[in-house]
Amino acid sequence: MTEFFKRTQTLALFIAGFGTSLGGLYTIAPQWALAQLNQLPYRVSDTIFIQHWGFLVLMMGCSFFIAIFRQNWVIPIFWVALIEKLFFVSLVIGYSNQSFINGFWLSMAMDSVICLYIVGYLWTHRTPKH
Repeated sequence: MTEFFKRTQTLALFIAGFGTSLGGLYTIAPQWALAQLNQLPYRVSDTIFIQHWGFLVLMMGCSFFIAIFRQNWVIPIFWVALIEKLFFVSLVIGYSNQSFINGFWLSMAMDSVICLYIVGYLWTHRTPKH
């Protein structure tokens, strides 16, 4: 299993970085992103929160890209990403009975796959107890 993660690490970091960085669209085009990606109405009063959230997600995506070139970043970035993405998945599941959640299923699916990869990676790279 360790060999699988060695062979796929760069590709996984790139795909996770690209997919996660797409959240930056909420920073540069919040009205478009809400309407097109989440099928939600845009309210000007929410702009600062939407753009801030989009920027934070963009930075998480950029962290994946940096980890491609900085091996010592991989495990810390994976831990932060796992916590962030599991929280998002739990929010989507927790609000699944609400109509506003419809535009979040694809992002939740992507984050779930990333979480599965991260858990497998961290499991194979755990430090044995002495």
